[in-house]
Amino acid sequence: MIDVGRYGRMVERLLGHFALLMGMALVGLTAHAQDARELFSQYRDDIYQIRVIELSSGAQSALGSGFIVSDDGIIVTNFHVVSDFVHHPLSYRLQVVAFDKSQHDAVLLDVDVIHDLAVLRVAGRPLEHLTLAPELPEQGDAIYSIGNPHDLGWTVIPGIYNGLAAHSFYERIHFSGSVNPGMSGGPVLNSTGQVVGVNVATAGNQVSFLVPLQHLRGFLDQAARQPLDLAVAQDHIREQLFLNQQHLVGDLIAIPWPQTEFGQALVPGEIAPYIRCWGRTNQNPDIRYNHFISECSLDDNIFLSGGFQTGAIVLHFGWFESEELNSFQFYNLLKRRMSRVRPDNNADEEDVTNFACHDDLVQSQSREGREIVTKSTFCSRQYKRYPGLYDVIYLGGTLQDDKQALLSHFTLSGVSQELATAFLKKFMENVQWN
Repeated sequence: MIDVGRYGRMVERLLGHFALLMGMALVGLTAHAQDARELFSQYRDDIYQIRVIELSSGAQSALGSGFIVSDDGIIVTNFHVVSDFVHHPLSYRLQVVAFDKSQHDAVLLDVDVIHDLAVLRVAGRPLEHLTLAPELPEQGDAIYSIGNPHDLGWTVIPGIYNGLAAHSFYERIHFSGSVNPGMSGGPVLNSTGQVVGVNVATAGNQVSFLVPLQHLRGFLDQAARQPLDLAVAQDHIREQLFLNQQHLVGDLIAIPWPQTEFGQALVPGEIAPYIRCWGRTNQNPDIRYNHFISECSLDDNIFLSGGFQTGAIVLHFGWFESEELNSFQFYNLLKRRMSRVRPDNNADEEDVTNFACHDDLVQSQSREGREIVTKSTFCSRQYKRYPGLYDVIYLGGTLQDDKQALLSHFTLSGVSQELATAFLKKFMENVQWN
């Protein structure tokens, strides 16, 4: 028998707890809304929409957000917002639009393509400006992202500071909130109205990323205060890319690489904290061979233009074995797989040359002393705007007894020939047969 009275009291207590939790949640939401409203009301005149205007048509080509950080009219935004102007200054101009709808021409002072930042200057504006926070918030603190999403009007997005994103070489704040297109370059404020970051990207589902305070402060400390000479802007960007790749790829070459068993081979695993590996295996019972892969990659790319990204590092391994396919069939399987290899970064014809490739047969020994022959292909394409930088692809195929094979390849984008050669040597030393 059910004790109706006892059951009723339990329900009452549960409903009471639920009402309390709902009340607390509503109080939290109300507090967030009040904070967001007050922050925007106080600082809205320091926040701008950034427009890139195409000169021939007079129409806007790109939109973003920005904010003023000094009494001499310095405005921060993202590099990707103004990249069309940087690459084609004779075809575009920069314009900023204030909250009161007034429009003002702006000049570009400096860019940081590694952290996706740019600074502009606008003349004739009030001297009020946002200030940078002395430090980042504590994990779990409320922060507020401001921008103009999809040109729909100014929006304040309350969210949570979740620390720096794990596995990020370039350091990004993990923000629980929606940063939508058009908000790029807008400020992220703490509860006292100080800047703790800059909107930069979203992964959807309330997961967004911000440029953290320390990179913004470092950029502003060294950024030029005179208009950037756009005739040499590409040289300026090239120098940044060179220094970054020397740090990133050079450090990877200098450290020992952990290896992991992979079929009958040993291959590199997660060679650095910011290089993550993922694996999958063939699940189709109708395929007459076994196949599994491992792919290790850097999560971050560097934006150069809408169709051109650099900074990719991807290591890919595939193991194949079959007792059912004959030698001819197995060889053709590998040939088809090798023909599908593509670079792991986007680039247009105006950005890069065609790939030039070199084939070779590399002899080595397994750990048991067997002779191993690897057919290797090394390809590179040069950056047209940034001489001395290349995308490179290596592809190696090793066949054993016509029954087992290892395919290995990597992509590096935006590296010098010297770094590419050193990385290739390191890679091949760490791919071994048992």
